[in-house]
Amino acid sequence: MTESASVRPVRRIFDGRKDSDSPALVREEGGAPSGDALLDGAYDALGATWDFFRTVYGRNAIDGRGGPVEAVLRSGGPGAVWQGSRIVVGDGGAPALDVVAAQYTIGIIQHTAELETYGQPGALAVSLGNVFGLLTGQYALEQTAADSDWLFGRGLLPSGEPIGSLRDPARFEQAVHMAEYDEAVDEDGGVHFNAGIANRAFYLVATELGGNAWERAGRIWYKGLMGYAARTTNFSAFRFATLGAARELGLPADVVARAWTAVGVDR
Repeated sequence: MTESASVRPVRRIFDGRKDSDSPALVREEGGAPSGDALLDGAYDALGATWDFFRTVYGRNAIDGRGGPVEAVLRSGGPGAVWQGSRIVVGDGGAPALDVVAAQYTIGIIQHTAELETYGQPGALAVSLGNVFGLLTGQYALEQTAADSDWLFGRGLLPSGEPIGSLRDPARFEQAVHMAEYDEAVDEDGGVHFNAGIANRAFYLVATELGGNAWERAGRIWYKGLMGYAARTTNFSAFRFATLGAARELGLPADVVARAWTAVGVDR
């Protein structure tokens, strides 16, 4: 048996709706479905995300060492958030794959670059969550860059509408260019507003390179995160990281440079 065939996720799903301080373990890896659509949905979403990162980028779980990947369901609205060691999922709706995958990515960042949560490093972390969350969804649906609508976060709002777009961040009141950068517009130095700048840069690279975005643009961004990013990495530093990653991967660095320049990150 090969190593890749023998490696499996170690999922643990907890129910904290009745007791958020001591959530009950309701499903472990390989266990039978619980019969609760929200709990089983979280289990499936974690599995799909684990498979994406393992198959495409060779990463074994959030910690990179095959550690458990855990989610806890709690009362509240829809959505998910990374809380240091597990993903907390609200019980307001079925957990969307891209939303769970975005928080899985934040967990990976905690174990690697440890990007600060304020200002440009924080906006970069939010963007990376958006990017890899969306790529996980594209991979599951076998969508090419041309096939995707580049929208994410469906299911978080009662209307079912998405909450963001990598193609058109301005539609969701996010910045699309450094001329619009503003650390006062929302919490933690504008991390959600300003994430649109890096989101748009990735979209431009992915659509110009074409094909499956996780195979080309995604590899550049992943290598940039793993090989170059550190706690205080800002947009400019990540631009250089992705340029270096593209060259190492034998992919067109000029495409990456043009994308960053288009959003005002040109040095």
